[in-house]
Amino acid sequence: MVIDSQRCNSCGDCIIACPLSAMKGLAVTREFVHTSLIYSEAYTPTEKELLIYKKRGLNAIQITDIPLNEQWVLALNETNRILKLLGEKPIEVVQNSKEEKLSRRALFSSLQKEGEQLARSMAPVSWKMEEDEWNLTKYYQDFQFYFVEMDQHKCTLCQACFSFCPQKVFRLEDSVLQIHHVKCVNCTACTDICPEEAIRIRPEIKGKSVTVESFFTKKCRDCGQIFSSFKKGKEKCHICVNRDPEWLSPY
Repeated sequence: MVIDSQRCNSCGDCIIACPLSAMKGLAVTREFVHTSLIYSEAYTPTEKELLIYKKRGLNAIQITDIPLNEQWVLALNETNRILKLLGEKPIEVVQNSKEEKLSRRALFSSLQKEGEQLARSMAPVSWKMEEDEWNLTKYYQDFQFYFVEMDQHKCTLCQACFSFCPQKVFRLEDSVLQIHHVKCVNCTACTDICPEEAIRIRPEIKGKSVTVESFFTKKCRDCGQIFSSFKKGKEKCHICVNRDPEWLSPY
């Protein structure tokens, strides 16, 4: 992956959108006054962004004489619908006050001259975001936003998805598979790596839950290796079941 710094305008959209909160930077196009986000037609916030701002103290969207455009209205309505499910108060729309706007670009530009230590001490704590802080699961720990479905008829329990999942959604323990839905951020690492296309992630907002599935531990008839399977009668591991008998064993 190559990032073209000449074309980047520091809007911050990529930082906010990353499901793993793996990118570092500032969304300089966002401006705040205390607990209000200043409306701007230069961008449209996502529901994820507004939900995180809400947990960090956001109460309102501040407008002047220009009403919210259609994209903002849709984003705000969907955010407030989700906030209701989460038991939170809605984000309101308020008229612009005479208070001076706080520009993130201007603030951090001035603080940079005084050094990093001064910036850390004076930056507005509510809106200073690090690279690991754009993750919804960090702010709503009692709720899940996605449900991870595993098709046992397709799944061979090869465990590739367990290894590639950066959120540790899957956990094996005592012949039981646990799926911790609250940890899922829809990064799609599991669905991308699954050779059987046995995993599906669907949006679902509700109290956090754990799916528990039992499986069997057996010895492969061909290679003698121990393997796991949802099917009691299965006699070959996921490698040998599709291996030509004339091929060398991988073990």
